[in-house]
Amino acid sequence: MPDMPILYWPLMLAAAYFLGAIPFAQIVARVNGVDLRKVGTGNIGAGNVTANIGKTWGTVAAVLDALKGMIPVFVGQQLDLGPGAAGLLGVAAVVGHNWSVFMKGRSGRGLATSAGLIIALDWPLLIWPFAWAVVGWKIGGGIAGFLGWGLLPFVAIAMDKPYTEVVLLFILMAVLMIRRMQGNADSPRDLHSALRRALYDDPYPDLPETAEDPITP
Repeated sequence: MPDMPILYWPLMLAAAYFLGAIPFAQIVARVNGVDLRKVGTGNIGAGNVTANIGKTWGTVAAVLDALKGMIPVFVGQQLDLGPGAAGLLGVAAVVGHNWSVFMKGRSGRGLATSAGLIIALDWPLLIWPFAWAVVGWKIGGGIAGFLGWGLLPFVAIAMDKPYTEVVLLFILMAVLMIRRMQGNADSPRDLHSALRRALYDDPYPDLPETAEDPITP
């Protein structure tokens, strides 16, 4: 059935989106009597689960979120789609996670789902964001996340990856950065705050009052 992937491409993208939209972190939290929208960062993701319920449940949520990115890419690969087309199915899952129809349009940041996408697509690339995630424990997770995911397409270029894969990673980076810039529903809407959120993933930036005050995460 060589024509099936093209014929059913819109349905495959929609299926990937709805898989990504399943709010596993919120489901895990609800099992434990917690509404993630009302605690911590308000983010529907594994990090907020870990911070408010514990590492075990946070790990469960992270694995489930990662599978949302892995499964569509794996299915695409089994249908002989190239890395760009198969990866776009994973990106659709990330979009579903970040803007879940089941969570009124806004959910998590998509990092675990993106990690699942990369594992299925080209796992050595995950070394870069994983290394920055480890560094993030020391220097602050926000800036580390920006360096790990924001620079990933350029790492792919340096590793001489196929151009379709590089383009895909630029699309993924854009999806992740747009979600970071969006912040929470009550985050400041000005451009300066949005750019700070892109860099530090800080939904409520405490901006300095004078030019002499340092801007820190």
